[in-house]
Amino acid sequence: MNAREPETLIPAAVETLPINFAILDGEGTILYTNRAWQKFGEANDIDTRPDTLGTNYLTITKQAETETAQAAAAGLSEILSGERELFEFEYPCHSPEKQRWFLMRAASFTNDDQRYVAVAHFDITDRYTYQRQLEESNERLQQFAYVASHDLHEPLRMVTSYLQLLERQYSDELDDDAEEFIEFAVDGAERMEAMIDGLLTYSRVETQGNSFDSVDIEAVLDDVLTDLGIRIEETGVEITAEPLPTVTGDASQLRQLFQNLLDNALQYSGEQDPRVSISATRDGDEWIISITDNGIGIDQEDADRVFEVFQRLHTHEEYEGTGIGLALCRRVVERHGGEIWVDSEPEKGSTFSFTLPATDP
Repeated sequence: MNAREPETLIPAAVETLPINFAILDGEGTILYTNRAWQKFGEANDIDTRPDTLGTNYLTITKQAETETAQAAAAGLSEILSGERELFEFEYPCHSPEKQRWFLMRAASFTNDDQRYVAVAHFDITDRYTYQRQLEESNERLQQFAYVASHDLHEPLRMVTSYLQLLERQYSDELDDDAEEFIEFAVDGAERMEAMIDGLLTYSRVETQGNSFDSVDIEAVLDDVLTDLGIRIEETGVEITAEPLPTVTGDASQLRQLFQNLLDNALQYSGEQDPRVSISATRDGDEWIISITDNGIGIDQEDADRVFEVFQRLHTHEEYEGTGIGLALCRRVVERHGGEIWVDSEPEKGSTFSFTLPATDP
């Protein structure tokens, strides 16, 4: 028995797919529907379906009064008119027994110089439900982090205040060891307060961020350099920057991103005179921005770990810091739909790169 040619298998395969599938002509008239499309009404307690062979799918969709139907009709109209090649739209389709969500995908194609449109409806209920559960879980975690951070501030301030009061009032009676112990305790409380502040900022990236707009990165950098002016003067760092683009994003968070990365470069500059260079490269509909330093560098095996919360590669005695700065950078970049990574070798400096959406994709 000879194997059937692949093209003869396509209709049978489409017919058995668990996807509602139809083919329309250039006017929107339904020419073909597969088995899943035909049985969809029965599965959803719909006795008769208006979208059957010979009817105009666009007309039927436009007649529905729901916002979902109107949005689908608008996208389908653009496909039929040739204004776009692909349209995707997620929508709810609930029955009395079950809540369900679907993804509609429509794409045009030609055959023998005739234009047609393929329409498919995918059941994404499981994915949608999981996504909603994940979003709700993240919201609860963010709320927990906010409440915990907020409520921990006051007792920490009280501990620090009483330790300092103890030192002032009984300084004449304390020996060197006691004064050192109090100093350690105050330093620990202040570091914990800084970590709580960082955790609070980290937890609010999504919930407290501003809406996206056009952001001039050169203006952002100028503001950051002004804020870091004293540190720049103290370290004698040489900072150079290529022309930087305008991107789409949250100006306040992008300012925090640049400040954290530049502060990181100054923090880990090592013994040599610090140098930092900033560059930008266009890649499709996004920009790759890189900040390169000549500092102590890191092992490449630690390249992912440095972006985790509270993951420090050095002790507090070696280098100060909360272990949140780079984690916050990644969270900000991810909110902007980008990625962040580092290329580095010990004693050879580091290059932190991240992507941001361009204003003119």
